[in-house]
Amino acid sequence: MTTTEDSLAQAIENPEAYFIPLGTVTEGDFGYERFMPTRFTYGAWGPFQHGAPPSALLTRMLERRRLESEGMRITRIAVDLLSAVPYTELRARSWVSRPGRQIAKVEAELLADVKGAWRSVATASAWMMATADTRDIERAFDKQVPGPEECSAEYIPLTDDWSGGYIDSIEARAGATEELAETQIHWVRATYPIVLGEEPTAVERVMQVADTANGIGATLSPHQWAFMNTDLVVHLHRLPQLGPSEQSAESELQPEVGGWVGIAARGSIGPDGIGMTAGELYDVHGPIGRSMQTLLVRPQG
Repeated sequence: MTTTEDSLAQAIENPEAYFIPLGTVTEGDFGYERFMPTRFTYGAWGPFQHGAPPSALLTRMLERRRLESEGMRITRIAVDLLSAVPYTELRARSWVSRPGRQIAKVEAELLADVKGAWRSVATASAWMMATADTRDIERAFDKQVPGPEECSAEYIPLTDDWSGGYIDSIEARAGATEELAETQIHWVRATYPIVLGEEPTAVERVMQVADTANGIGATLSPHQWAFMNTDLVVHLHRLPQLGPSEQSAESELQPEVGGWVGIAARGSIGPDGIGMTAGELYDVHGPIGRSMQTLLVRPQG
């Protein structure tokens, strides 16, 4: 093993981020960014990535796609997990599929080497809309929930019932909220960047943890049932304002870094092996949006 290979192996097993940038490559008419996943991407369902890191990486690709018009922000992100995302090198690209000054659509794809051919393993799209001042009529239908400082339950389903490299990379707090269909509010934060050497945006931070709604809202035991989601759709009616993490409270990092995201979620299981998880998303100031996931439900073993 060369010095470079040894350094990469060390970075994968002792990570400081979810992905390590490997530069760029051009294949045919397309240019791709290359990434190596670290141990923090490891999932709980099998030898493949948790849904959160690929979703966050695709969101990074969407947000960094330059648009013609300034003053636009992401309002909806839809991620489709086309197959298991492996622990091997990934390639990503993004493009504007619907340009516009008021409304634009950006898309991205994530590729992996599958049996000797580079294939798309996940895709994402985002609606971006021009912002305007509507503070005088601002409103939200979701109720206020206890903040992270008020949530001190000893039993935290997300981290107590689930395991894996991704779960090791996040922090979570939980507290019961009877108002939300008896769901248990979780406050979750990822204190590591998506890509080594980069500071995530507030939207990227939300997407680092939004996929955990499936685990938070689980109504089945993951030891008896598998209920993997094939997608993640997040609507944001308000841009998240995420405060600094405890680790960086005295630093001059951007205020979005390490902030808590509140998730109140509940899974519904149909009679035919299909389910869904609906989540309500919060920052410490109140509701920011909703999430939805489609589930394939099967008995374990």
